Amino acid sequence: MATETVSDYGQDMAFDLRQIYAKIAGEHLEDIADARKKEEYYLWYKCMEDLHIIIHHKFKKEEKDEEQYNKLRKEIIELAINNPDVWLAKDKQSPVRMEIERALGLLEMFLYQKMDDAKMFGQSGYIAGL
Repeated sequence: MATETVSDYGQDMAFDLRQIYAKIAGEHLEDIADARKKEEYYLWYKCMEDLHIIIHHKFKKEEKDEEQYNKLRKEIIELAINNPDVWLAKDKQSPVRMEIERALGLLEMFLYQKMDDAKMFGQSGYIAGL
């Protein structure tokens, strides 16, 4: 009969927490895609902010990245403030929609790039179980 040790429990717990973390991050990615497809700009932005909170610790701490992230956010916030009817989907005819979508898309691509840089999509070279 095998006896579990504290170190075995720690490994299992770490594996379980990684799975939970991946699930949470994945759900946020799905929420972002859903909001983008539905053209719900506020929700799209909110979901990306939520994702940023979850994954920020994975980023390399580079000042230029923080500056870039804040620059992208600032542009989105200014567009939202200056175009509330478009932001809240009350005006679906405005050409500003394209500017908002472009700005949101740039923020989303930035987050994906930072996740890719942190190897969150599995490029570590190690495949569990092989």
